[in-house]
Amino acid sequence: MTDLNLLLWHWGRRGGGPKITLELARALSALPNVNVHLSLSRQSEAYEETMALGLPGFHVDTYTDVPSALGAMFRLPAIRSAFAHYLRDHRIDIVDCTMSHLWNPLFLPLMRRIRIPYVLTLHDAIPHPGEGYGVRGAMIRHEVLRADHLITLSEHVKSQAIRDLSYPADRIDVIPHGVFSWGEAKPRSFPRDRPFRLLFFGRIHPYKGLDLLLDAYKQMRAKGFPVELLVAGPGDISPYAEGLATEGVQVDNRWIPVEEIEGILRSGDLMVLPYVEASQSGVAATACGAALPVVATPVGGLSEQVQDKRTGLLAAAPPASALVDAITIFLQDPSFYESCSRMALEYAATDLAWPVIASKTLEVVSGLVEKN
Repeated sequence: MTDLNLLLWHWGRRGGGPKITLELARALSALPNVNVHLSLSRQSEAYEETMALGLPGFHVDTYTDVPSALGAMFRLPAIRSAFAHYLRDHRIDIVDCTMSHLWNPLFLPLMRRIRIPYVLTLHDAIPHPGEGYGVRGAMIRHEVLRADHLITLSEHVKSQAIRDLSYPADRIDVIPHGVFSWGEAKPRSFPRDRPFRLLFFGRIHPYKGLDLLLDAYKQMRAKGFPVELLVAGPGDISPYAEGLATEGVQVDNRWIPVEEIEGILRSGDLMVLPYVEASQSGVAATACGAALPVVATPVGGLSEQVQDKRTGLLAAAPPASALVDAITIFLQDPSFYESCSRMALEYAATDLAWPVIASKTLEVVSGLVEKN
């Protein structure tokens, strides 16, 4: 049997994309019958760590800001030509893009021209409320409709791709978001000698419901519950100024460097995802890897990611009062909290582990190559 030549492609710089690419490349390269190649941005925050895997690849300089992005446009024809040569010279059988990038649509025609199947991992089928993509949204739609196959991270996004993008259901596979590991995690003990710390982690956008969490937090403080709240992540916090000024709230409003994430996860006791809409959440998977129980609203793919009453709790509804009820259960039942922490870690080590995800990914891409 001839080994499959697979190229993992992601030219993004920050966020989940580079980390997903790193973890998937590491796990795929440990499997038999596949030769993993990479195509990365040299500006990726995970570039050095991914390069340390020692895998062959085609890497590019993308951009770091608007002026450098404009300047980079003049280099795109040369990059296209070099990329095509790499695909041909290394007999790449299939390209798997782990997350869309602004430049991707410009490179799809050359893959079709040299008859290399293209698989796209689609994280969001439609924009989140308040995130009108405009031209970028049209480009993603263009890319989706020209992909030979999609991988989505939740059944929710699969259904959106079918309904809103008219993508064929038989060309979509669902593989869950893997766990990002930030240091060694152990099952947690309920904190009995200090306040219970809630954690809101990640980019701050209106659809993520920070206002709901702040309302719930105020209600809990008013009832005398010994709770604190850490809000950590970049984004506009001006609409939440009043709530963030509540006693016991700590704010770290910036892009959190990767070397600081472990410390932030360790400082929390309960991850809260008060979203009003969601495709799925990398934060939910990250919480499992950190043995952090989760309270989440029952929206979008969150209801698939959080195993209710096992790895956390799904609030009865998005309103703040439902968040209060769910968080209170943990506060009043330390043994339940500790059980959810153990189950979250077990879930991370099984269904959400990268070797499992890599095997499923290889099955999808191998089947597509055989079919083509």
